[in-house]
Amino acid sequence: MSGTRTVACGSDMRLLVAAVGLVAGGVVQAADAPPDAGSQPPIRVIAAPLAAAMEWSGNHPSGAMVDLWNEVAERIGRRTSFIHADKFTEELLALKAGTADVALGPLAITAEREREFDLTHSVVHSGLRIAVRETHDTGVWAALRGLPWRQLLGLVATVLGLAVLSGHLLWWFERGHNPKSFPDRYPRGVWEAVWWIASTIVTGGCDDKHVDGVLGRVIAFAWMVGGIVFAATFTGLLTASMTAERMTGRIRGPRDLPGRVVGCQELSVTVQVLRSRGAVPREFARLDDALDALAAGAIDAVVSETMQLSALVARPGRHDLVLVGPIFESFDFGMGLPAGSPLREAVDAAILDMREDGAIERIMTRWFGRHE
Repeated sequence: MSGTRTVACGSDMRLLVAAVGLVAGGVVQAADAPPDAGSQPPIRVIAAPLAAAMEWSGNHPSGAMVDLWNEVAERIGRRTSFIHADKFTEELLALKAGTADVALGPLAITAEREREFDLTHSVVHSGLRIAVRETHDTGVWAALRGLPWRQLLGLVATVLGLAVLSGHLLWWFERGHNPKSFPDRYPRGVWEAVWWIASTIVTGGCDDKHVDGVLGRVIAFAWMVGGIVFAATFTGLLTASMTAERMTGRIRGPRDLPGRVVGCQELSVTVQVLRSRGAVPREFARLDDALDALAAGAIDAVVSETMQLSALVARPGRHDLVLVGPIFESFDFGMGLPAGSPLREAVDAAILDMREDGAIERIMTRWFGRHE
């Protein structure tokens, strides 16, 4: 009996080993078999409207970044399910929450963002540009319009009133014993007194007239000092006006940004760039909203990525806005993935292939034209 049991146990063991071998062989075969792309769930791609880079028409997205992603998806053999986002910040939140597999962006590739989620290889290298309201005021007329006329005219009127009043007093005190300088006939004598005061204000005195009386000299001394104060005040107003015009005049480049209120897209790298340059950033959920505020005069300028900003400014109804200055603060822009995404290697490989065979350049040129 014991021998029979031993044989039976040995048979059972051989059957068990054979079964394990078949299972193991099936696992290895399944692991070696190429995945069926059609059986895999579609990649969830979230995208918010962003100039020509990304636009929604109902449930149908279009734009440069859509074409780029469709090319990537085709090369890695995956299907796509696009998710509509109302604003750019929703893309970043979706990446952190893991509710989307890819954020189209484009996202500026920075160390800070790399710590929060994964970023693909660069799909485009670009920089920032400035949009301002177009103005046609130039030359002398623009300079004259910028003067504080109300303050200047008020100061001149006050001085003239005091000059006429004190001119009467000066003529009255001097007319009896100094008729050569201040004739005793009215109003000629008063006119000469006022003329003497004006000359004293401008040049510090009047060569062909002199003041002899004590009371007359008191008035004369007051105007000598007052003339200095008036000239300093007048010059100060003009200087302050020209300085203010220089500070608040038209922005021509990045050097004119310090102290200015500048619109930008919220949570973009532009916010830190503006702060580092001394500007006051005002964040908007959409770049279109920032341009609307610029056209209304609520902000001084808008700064954003040059290709997207160019596309927006060129749209109908934006004829009052222009781009100024050079491209500055260049960045590499890519797509976003959740941290540790299994798609990163395949997507990066596809982007490198597209860069080498010119697919990326062709797509960007088709949507934005050629850019330096």
